[in-house]
Amino acid sequence: MTAPEKAGNGSLRARFSRRELVLMWIVGFVGPVVLRALGATWRTRIVNFEVVEGFHAGGRAVVHAFWHGHILPLEYVYRGRRIFVLSSWHRDGEMSARLMTGLGYGVERGSTSRGSVRGLLKMIARARSGCDLAITPDGPRGPARRAQTGILYLAAKSGAVIIPVTVAASRYRRLSSWDGFLIPLPFSRVIVVHGEPFEPPDRDLGSVGLEQEAVRLGLELDRLGELAEGLLKAGSDSDVNG
Repeated sequence: MTAPEKAGNGSLRARFSRRELVLMWIVGFVGPVVLRALGATWRTRIVNFEVVEGFHAGGRAVVHAFWHGHILPLEYVYRGRRIFVLSSWHRDGEMSARLMTGLGYGVERGSTSRGSVRGLLKMIARARSGCDLAITPDGPRGPARRAQTGILYLAAKSGAVIIPVTVAASRYRRLSSWDGFLIPLPFSRVIVVHGEPFEPPDRDLGSVGLEQEAVRLGLELDRLGELAEGLLKAGSDSDVNG
C-alpha cells in the first residue's frame, strides 16, 4: 500500500462526519448480507458467459464493461470472483469499496476520469497480472450511457479484452439518480447478457480513434440491453439462480 493510500485511510475521521462513518460501517457490514439475501430470490439467467470462460482458459484477463446503473445486480452475479474494481476516496466511493470488499471483490482507489492517472495505472497493473476488472464506461458521474475512453486506454495498455455486459429485470425499481440505478425486486427474473469481445485498441491509436471506439462500445451495450429485454419478454425455462 502506498503512502498516499495510508494517509487516505488514516484520515477518514478528518474527512468524514461521525454520521457518515457510521453509515459507511453499516453499508460495509450489512450491505453484503442484504444484497446476498435479495439476489438469492432472483431467478437469474446468464447468457454467453462462455466467451469469458474462453479467454480465461487462454490466460487472458477480462474487463467486464457495463453501464453504471447496472452495478447492483452485477455486484451480486460476479461476487466472490476476486474481480478488481476502482473506487474513489470520496464518501460514495468509500461506501462502495466497503460493500464490494464484503462481496469478495478486490478494490483499488482512484478514478477512470480524465486526469486520474494513478487509478488507471493500478488497474492496468492488475490486468497485466491476470486479474479480471469491472469498469463502468459512463462512471463515476456520467453522462449516463455515454462511454468514455478510459476503459479503452486501460485495455490498450494492459492487453486485456473488453467484454460488454448488460442486465434486464422483470420487476424492478429505477432510482431517479443520474444513472437510472436499477434495483431488481425480490423474486424477479434477471437476465445478464455478455456480448462479443472488444480486443484492445492499438496503443498508438489517437484520441479521435479512442473516441470512435468508445462510441462503438456504447452502441454495443445499448444493443445488448435491447437483446436482454427481448429475452426477458420471450421468457425461458432455463433460468438458473446465480
